[in-house]
Amino acid sequence: MPAASLTLSAQLSRRVQKLAQAAGRTPESMLRFVIRDGLDYCEYAVKSVNEGLADIEAGRAHSAQDVRERFAKRRTARRDKKAA
Repeated sequence: MPAASLTLSAQLSRRVQKLAQAAGRTPESMLRFVIRDGLDYCEYAVKSVNEGLADIEAGRAHSAQDVRERFAKRRTARRDKKAA
């Protein structure tokens, strides 16, 4: 892949420099790690959100009220079990 040029704001540049210094790396090598890890997370987040939206569209989701009722029943059952 060809090299890319990226302009960072002064604030981001300082953050990368500080992080690189703490990690004992150059800012350039640190930025490669930051971009890679950020891409990994973004890919995961987008995939997870899209899967969640697909579940909702397919009717594979529960309303907040359903979840509250289910947990209320579980709390009551546990309380009754402890009392017995």
